[in-house]
Amino acid sequence: MEKKPTVSDAAKAEAAKKAAAAKKAAQAKSSATKSSGTKQTPKAPAKVPSKAPVKAEKVEESVEPAAEAPASGGSGSVKGLRIAAIVLWVLALAAEVGAFFAFSYAIRNGAQNWNDPEFLLMIGALVLDAIFCIVAAQLWKKANRIHPSLSNSKFVRTVWHQLGVIMVLVCFLPIGIFLVAKSDKLNKKTKTILIVLLAALLVGAGTASADYHQPNDAEVAQLQQAAAAEADYTGTVYWTRYGKSYHFDRDCPYIKDKVPAEEGGTLYSGTLDDAFAAHRYDPCDYCAGGAEAKAAEQAAADPGLTETTDTTTEQPAG
Repeated sequence: MEKKPTVSDAAKAEAAKKAAAAKKAAQAKSSATKSSGTKQTPKAPAKVPSKAPVKAEKVEESVEPAAEAPASGGSGSVKGLRIAAIVLWVLALAAEVGAFFAFSYAIRNGAQNWNDPEFLLMIGALVLDAIFCIVAAQLWKKANRIHPSLSNSKFVRTVWHQLGVIMVLVCFLPIGIFLVAKSDKLNKKTKTILIVLLAALLVGAGTASADYHQPNDAEVAQLQQAAAAEADYTGTVYWTRYGKSYHFDRDCPYIKDKVPAEEGGTLYSGTLDDAFAAHRYDPCDYCAGGAEAKAAEQAAADPGLTETTDTTTEQPAG
């Protein structure tokens, strides 16, 4: 029975992407070095004992592979977006409190016309309340695009992604209830204008704050798998002195009989970045998803390809 690889498909795919990026960066730097006429001294493969013989062929200068960044920013930008959203929600609550005081002052002074200064101050506070809520929600949604909630609880994910709508309710419902409760002290025209305005701001801010792209269960599962794949990169990766591939499985048939370098053999091990530093950018077809990576690259290069291609791959060179 064929041995199943122990590394997830998501980890293999992400590692292959990272390897391709590292290889491209190394080639670009090598080309730039050649064009400038500057001679560079190649670095030795990572974690190679001093007693091991040096590979005779010319080796490109290794480069530090750049980690693939999120589409819209990293963890720092997410933290900044969330802090800014929280600050704006606090300002929205302050605006709601201001609207409370303005309305209470209008009632105590016996104001009746909607365009009296007290009511105008109240309306201004409510408009600011809505603006703060909408801008805060946009920042929160942008942060969620980068790092969505991956909780197993759908309720928790919904609360997290729809926090903008929840805050709109918090910032408008109390003043709305208070306005309706005291509406008997207002004339009909003023009462109608204030209630309609408040309802319009509530609905408008709530609609603008809703997250219409909340990940579904399948997308969350996929994102959880991708997040777990990051941890797989801290595991051990293997490569041989003269091979071009990196391997995830020590029992891979292409390397299982190789003797470790520390015992005088030709098998080296380290992290995935160590393998890149040793210029092993090619994932093993058997244990590191190399065949799938090549198929994906071919499909990306020729999206219109519809004919079934031969899936037989050449045996990787250890």
